[in-house]
Amino acid sequence: MKKKHLKFLCDPITKADLVLEDAKYIGEEIESGVLRSPDNCYVIRQGIPRFVNDEGYSDNFGYQWNRWSKIQFEDENIGKPMQGHTTRMFESITQFSAEKINGKTVLDVGCGPGRFTDVAASMGATVIALDYSSAIDAAKANFAGKDVDICFVQGDALQSPIKSDCVDNAFSIGVLHHTPSPEKGVQEVFGVLKNDGEFAIRVYAAKGFYTYPMVCFWRNIFIKLRPVCGHYPPLIYSYLFGTLGFILGKIWRPLSYPLRAIFPTAFLPDYQWMILETFDAISTSYQSGHVPSEIKQWLNNSGFKKIIHVKDNDFIGTKFVDSISQ
Repeated sequence: MKKKHLKFLCDPITKADLVLEDAKYIGEEIESGVLRSPDNCYVIRQGIPRFVNDEGYSDNFGYQWNRWSKIQFEDENIGKPMQGHTTRMFESITQFSAEKINGKTVLDVGCGPGRFTDVAASMGATVIALDYSSAIDAAKANFAGKDVDICFVQGDALQSPIKSDCVDNAFSIGVLHHTPSPEKGVQEVFGVLKNDGEFAIRVYAAKGFYTYPMVCFWRNIFIKLRPVCGHYPPLIYSYLFGTLGFILGKIWRPLSYPLRAIFPTAFLPDYQWMILETFDAISTSYQSGHVPSEIKQWLNNSGFKKIIHVKDNDFIGTKFVDSISQ
C-alpha cells in the first residue's frame, strides 16, 4: 500500500484513526509496518494492511482464489467463450462508466482475486479492494507491475476498516450472501460512502443453482468433511462431475441433466470457469439466497435513498444525508 492510502483506513472496532509505525518501504510501497489506534494495532504484511487474524468463515475463498486467481480476468479470456463477460457483468450490475468513476474512489466489497477491481481501475478509479480471505494476496499479485491505483486491504466487510464518508461509490458483486449477515454488510457500506455516493449490490436469488437442494446437500457434506479432509472433497467432486457434465453437455445438453440432478455442476461454455463455479457453489461456509424485496429492505433499513431495482437481484442505492442532520 502507499502512504496516501492511509487516509482511507481506520480501526474497524473503534473507528479511530490509525498511526503508521515501523514502516519499511520498497519504493513508494509500504511493505511492512504497524497501524496503531489508541486501543488496537494491526500489521501491514507484504504490502497489505491486515485487520483480521485469520480467514474465519472465508477460508474456502482463500484456497479457491489462490488456485484460480486469473481465470475470470478479461485479459485471460481474449478469444475465449467468456470474453467480455466480467466487464458486461460489472457495467450491467453497477451502471458505472468511465465517465462516472474516473478519478473517483471506489470500494470493491469482497474483491476476491480482483476481476471487478480490474474493470473499475481500468476506468480510472482509485479502488479500495477489500477481502476477508487470503484471496487478497492473489489480488495484489494479479496487479503486480500494472499502472493502477489500488489499495488492497484484508478485512471483514461486516466490520469495515474503511473510514466513514471517504468513498465516492461502492459495489459488492456475488459476495454478501457468503457472510453471516448480508444486511450488516450493506450497513457498513452506507457508513463509508460520501453523501450522494452510490452502492451497487448483487446477491444470489432465493431460487437458483446456488440454492438448489442438491447443491445445499453436497455443500453441507463437504463442510462437515473440511476439518479432516480440507478442500479436497469438493475439489475432486468439481473435476469429476464437472468434467462428465461438460462432456455430456457438449454432445447434447439434455444428456447431462440426469447426472446434474444428483451431482449438480455449473454449466458454462468455458471448462475452467465451470469447474471454478462448481467448486464455488459447494464449498462455502455461508451461502444464502434472497428475493428482491429483501434486498431493497436492507438498503432501506441502512438509510439508502433513490433505490433502483436494475434487474433480478441487482440494486443500486444512493446515500443521501439531509443537510439539516449534517
